[in-house]
Amino acid sequence: MKNTIAIVVGLLVFHGDRFSTAEDVNLAPAAEAFSSHVTGGTSLAALNDSLCPESSHDQGKCSYGNWPSQGTQWVEYEWAKPINTKEVKVFWWDDHQGVRLPADWRVKYWRDDEYVLVKNARKDEVKASEYNAMSFDEINTERLRIEMDGREQFSTGILEWQVVDAGGSPDFPPSISAGVDRFVVSDGKTYLDSTIDAVNAQGSQIDVLWTKESGPGTVQFANAHRKRTTATFSTVGEYKLKATANMSGMSDSSTLVVQVIDPPPVDHLDLIDTRSYSIQSPLWSDRAKAIVVHWLPHCIDKISDPLLKEGGVNNLAEAAKKLAGQPHGRHRGYVFSNAWIYNTIESICIAVMIDPQGDEEMIASQAAMRETLDEWIPLVLAAQEPDGYIQTYFTLNGLPRWSPEHRSDHEGYVAGYLLEAGIAHYLMTEKKDARLYDAARRLADCWCDNIGPSPKKPWFDGHQAMEIALVRFGRFVNANEGNGEGDRYIELAKFLLDCRDNGTEYDQSHVPVVEQYTAVGHAVRASYSYAAMADVAMETQDADYQSAVMSLWDNLVNRKYYVTGGIGSGETSEGFGPDFSLPHNAYCESCSSCGEIFMQHKLHLTHHDAKYASLYEETLFNALLGSLDIEGKNFYYPNPLDTSAKRYPWHGCPCCVGNIPRTLLMLPTWMYSKNGENLYVNLFVGSTVTVKDVDGTDVELVQTTDYPFDGAVSIKVNPKESVRMKMRIRIPQHDVSDIYHSTPNADGITSIRVNGGEITPPIEKGYAVIDRNWEVGDKIDLDLPMTIQQVHSIEKIAATRDQLAFRRGPLIYCVEDIDQEIDRSMSDTSDLKVEMTDRLFGSSLGEIPLLHGTWDNGKPLTAIPYFLRANRSHDDPKRPSRSSVWIDEIVPKTNLVD
Repeated sequence: MKNTIAIVVGLLVFHGDRFSTAEDVNLAPAAEAFSSHVTGGTSLAALNDSLCPESSHDQGKCSYGNWPSQGTQWVEYEWAKPINTKEVKVFWWDDHQGVRLPADWRVKYWRDDEYVLVKNARKDEVKASEYNAMSFDEINTERLRIEMDGREQFSTGILEWQVVDAGGSPDFPPSISAGVDRFVVSDGKTYLDSTIDAVNAQGSQIDVLWTKESGPGTVQFANAHRKRTTATFSTVGEYKLKATANMSGMSDSSTLVVQVIDPPPVDHLDLIDTRSYSIQSPLWSDRAKAIVVHWLPHCIDKISDPLLKEGGVNNLAEAAKKLAGQPHGRHRGYVFSNAWIYNTIESICIAVMIDPQGDEEMIASQAAMRETLDEWIPLVLAAQEPDGYIQTYFTLNGLPRWSPEHRSDHEGYVAGYLLEAGIAHYLMTEKKDARLYDAARRLADCWCDNIGPSPKKPWFDGHQAMEIALVRFGRFVNANEGNGEGDRYIELAKFLLDCRDNGTEYDQSHVPVVEQYTAVGHAVRASYSYAAMADVAMETQDADYQSAVMSLWDNLVNRKYYVTGGIGSGETSEGFGPDFSLPHNAYCESCSSCGEIFMQHKLHLTHHDAKYASLYEETLFNALLGSLDIEGKNFYYPNPLDTSAKRYPWHGCPCCVGNIPRTLLMLPTWMYSKNGENLYVNLFVGSTVTVKDVDGTDVELVQTTDYPFDGAVSIKVNPKESVRMKMRIRIPQHDVSDIYHSTPNADGITSIRVNGGEITPPIEKGYAVIDRNWEVGDKIDLDLPMTIQQVHSIEKIAATRDQLAFRRGPLIYCVEDIDQEIDRSMSDTSDLKVEMTDRLFGSSLGEIPLLHGTWDNGKPLTAIPYFLRANRSHDDPKRPSRSSVWIDEIVPKTNLVD
């Protein structure tokens, strides 16, 4: 029997999945909205999207604003047929910044070719976080307008504007949205959930029908007459599906595109654990030293401070006292304050595994950090409860574990970081000291013993992190113990993800994860969630997980991705805005850059594809590397592309302070991966790293290069024993994202030589494959193009229209006002040239490639690598330097010279 949506006059009206009583029939969804001005990043569609705001400061819902316009502004609705109304309801937006509640407002309607005020208007004073109603004498009109008077210098905004039917209004055609474009693997299914808005005053029946509009094979719908259904596909290729809603002979249709792809290989690549290694690169040697000598000791001092208001080891000490039955103090700071302790422990463990190569400052700092571990680890162990549970906020406050009312209190977020710290410490001690690893194991077991299918508890955490950690922990246990001993941890990771539903977009729990196809919400939580989904898909080959991950990757990289590799525009709370909304004042939190690297790395391991490594290289060298200053004494929480903010030594929410160094120092993990006889080279960093067990033998790899400043790379291959293997060298690809294109082309490798002889190896999934017997001392030499490129975005990105950015190798550049006036255009006759110099940033980094050209006024233009922004000061120390990645252009192209 055909599934229909019936609406009874006088009882119910249907809006997608929302119903309201007929006396509250909202006519707004049938109208087209207009306004005097729309702020970039907001939308007129927010006025009548039928979403229900929770507060006027709601950053998680779509909003309309008219900033920076001031004074009287207007919004209006226009219907195809006249409607009857005598009441409107407005939910005002107040972002506590440039958009505030109006001083006053009024309603006008279209009559006799002009707008006139409604008669006998009745309304209360303007109020926040509730609908503001205005009633008036009944009118019949096709157009309705609200005029808003801004307060002082502020603009105005609206989250929702309802127009209440007074009776006698006509039916309007239903409006249907099929949903977003997505990917699905060939043996999986896609979840379809159309959204229907219908103003149905006459109680007519609405029929829904799904059909295939185009595609290479057949499509099987579970039920083609349901608004919510699934579809499977007979063969790979691009399909267009159409959803049609019909009501009383009036209909509307909407389509979406499904890309059906082959599933990834069953055997994934192996992650390379970071162990002892050395760095020879001037850039990375300098960055590592800054972290080891300055940044981590600074973090240790802050976290060790017993008075630290944000919370540090003081919370571990107080929890230990309580567990020992002793008098104890209160918990300090955030509920998740244990997180930066565990992140910093992991960072310390990685930092002391870097060969200091005789540097006395490094040696002294590493020795001090080992002493810190000797002080901190006993505190962690003492704060752990007898069954393995540890979270000092819960211990000190006697809170119930895994309780819905405490879902936002970061139990899993904190726990996940301890699991990863436990592995790092175990590796640092060459598996000789298992204290922290065993504590992590007890914690993981505690979660497994309590959370899971009935009779255990269902659970998901408000901030993801435990899911990634459980998969890594499970793999590590399996690799070290075998017999599937780690499988329970991987199964729990999937269970935690499967539990996400009936929540909010903010923490990616709005629908089941396998039905998520659009990157939404808090960007750090999102990137951690998507990385964990990639992990689970990799381990289980679950087709629904594989499909959702690829859909999310496509939406993120091809609609919401900054040219620096950063994510999160900040238009929602620390999160994503709409597709293609990428303003220059981006949020791009440092932790979200870490999560972006994690996600792309896991997809590389899954698909054996170089494009994912190219993406995490972009994020690593640009969005994340510049989060710390040159000295290693200050950092950025957000990383906008146009900024005049200075870095700071600490932050009121110090979640990034340990996440940044652990990710930056984990170079061997990002540089290499392996599988059987295949050894993948993913990043080019002057270093010496030993990759364990490549087809039965350890292989030392010695890279000599000044990349990313220079394109010459030498890789000496030193297997412990002669071995036949395939060295797979990543071929750089700079335009993986569809929303950016760079000219001239600078992808590829100019030449490849083995032991001096030039070769032309086959290319597979973006890797040059060199298959031969390898002996100690064999050498690969590469020449990577270092051409200066202009970067342009697609027209859909309003912020970057008629603008350009510069790239050389993997580095994105910016202009800084300490060198020039930067609010100008690029000269149409300028040649861009490279200057290799250490004159601006000192000699420790080596010679930096600066770009020089000419502005439209004939004055010299200088561009520096984006990661080096805000490291110099004006003569006036109170005046911060301003930098910008995107600059205005006069003509589409500029001559480029290298």
